Amino acid sequence: MFQPHFPIEEVEESGVIQLEQNRSPPDHVARALECLYPLPSRNAIGDRNRHPFLHWKIRDYAEAFVSGRITPYLVAERFLSAVEDSCNRSPNMCFFIAYNEEDILRQASESTARHAKGKPLSVLDGVPIAVKDEIDCFPYLTTGGTKWMQKVRKVKDDAACIKRLRACGALLVGKTNMHELGQGTTGINPHYGAVRNPYDKDRCAGGSSGGSAAAVAAGLCPAALGVDGGGSVRMPAALCGVVGLKGTYGRVSSAGVLPLNWTLGSVGILAASVEDTLIMYTAIQGHLAQDWIASFPPAANLPILKDFEDGDLSKSKIISSIKIAKYSKWFDDSDKSVRTTCYSALNVLQQEYGVKVLEVTIPELEEMRLAHFITIGSEISASIGIDYDRMGIHDSGADIRVCFALYGSFSTRELLSAQRMRFRQMHYHMEIFKTADLIVTPTTAATAPVCSADGLKYGELNYVYGAKLMQYQIAGNFLGLPAISVPIGYDENGLPVGLQLIGRPWSEATLLHLASAIELLMAPNCTKPPEVVYDLLI
Repeated sequence: MFQPHFPIEEVEESGVIQLEQNRSPPDHVARALECLYPLPSRNAIGDRNRHPFLHWKIRDYAEAFVSGRITPYLVAERFLSAVEDSCNRSPNMCFFIAYNEEDILRQASESTARHAKGKPLSVLDGVPIAVKDEIDCFPYLTTGGTKWMQKVRKVKDDAACIKRLRACGALLVGKTNMHELGQGTTGINPHYGAVRNPYDKDRCAGGSSGGSAAAVAAGLCPAALGVDGGGSVRMPAALCGVVGLKGTYGRVSSAGVLPLNWTLGSVGILAASVEDTLIMYTAIQGHLAQDWIASFPPAANLPILKDFEDGDLSKSKIISSIKIAKYSKWFDDSDKSVRTTCYSALNVLQQEYGVKVLEVTIPELEEMRLAHFITIGSEISASIGIDYDRMGIHDSGADIRVCFALYGSFSTRELLSAQRMRFRQMHYHMEIFKTADLIVTPTTAATAPVCSADGLKYGELNYVYGAKLMQYQIAGNFLGLPAISVPIGYDENGLPVGLQLIGRPWSEATLLHLASAIELLMAPNCTKPPEVVYDLLI
């Protein structure tokens, strides 16, 4: 199996509405709003007094704009001031590689004018959204975290996902920092600085979409885009205490995304809440006829989350019917604080809903990890290796030079063997999904690592700690399965911990449904404010 492909069958999910595939992104987003309970009446200062920490949601921004309490232009000005402050801190938080003040204010002015006329394009109109610097977003360059990529690849248009967000009126606020070429787990970039974790400035935000995760955690935007080729959305989401979703391979078009690992990577979403994840997913989902995928996605389902109105969990029989698979030997192979926090979340879920947890075995996990590593290395070498040798080798961090030297040693036999392992693992996982709806794991086996001094200068390649951060995330990429990370609490140092749900192909609605329930159940455990956080609405 040379890329993920799945049986052609209708996905049976309960408590959902189905999107019409030929409708516009704003129409799709309007359908997503139908799935949500009415936004409670909020008093910004009063809510802040009642709750130690509260991220504003996309609907909070939209309500503030519609009511006239604030304008997108003022939010844009506050955003620019906050980014400047984050850069002037010691150390520099390094959330962004590039942001264009003139372009941001132009977009904000146009959105403000639409709101003044009472004609916003969607609930996303004027809401700040950040974009990983692996996704084309004109007029920005796409560097992939390098100092040379923009010299060999010009940006002439927006990526497909960006076009859909623009159609919804989203305020695109710049390109977020990332681990160079996505080839690491820390988010330390020797060219643009180490993305600092808002919960502890001495620790990493994770890779490779660390800038997007940290920007959301710090309150600079309610949501951001990333790309997930080896946990690169879910990992930093867990380390920064936000939600991270990657859909089934092919669910979101990769047109306009750097082709670093074309059979593994998917555009993903980082957001402060499951609700905002749903809105963003609805806006950007959809494939193009020219997409290089073997399995074209069926119409997307959206979960009806109104069951959770007023926190009445007893109303949702849908959650109670979900069957969760857990491989305990694998689940337990994590740091004690991570393991304890994840079991606590599972126990609460079982107590509240009576959810069934089935014990399973997943064979050959280490072999799958190596097969994924061989595949990701072979694909990036095939995609940009010539340009790297010609333009990039002398301008790359030491970690990237080591990576490319290693990738160049892989043989054709090893690559073919890796694709045989892909087929075997697809079989193993599909057998599990005959009796379970999803698989549960910790998102990462450890919490955020400390930024090393040498790494700041040269880049960092720590395969031992990196393996701990990646070990639960491989199936989502190698097999193209949808997966989501949900924050569930903190370790003994106050660092966020995430729980991961891996679903059967095209079952994003089921993942979002259960993730929403977990989010609500664990909300009392997730009230610690980040060390670095901004409020753009007050």
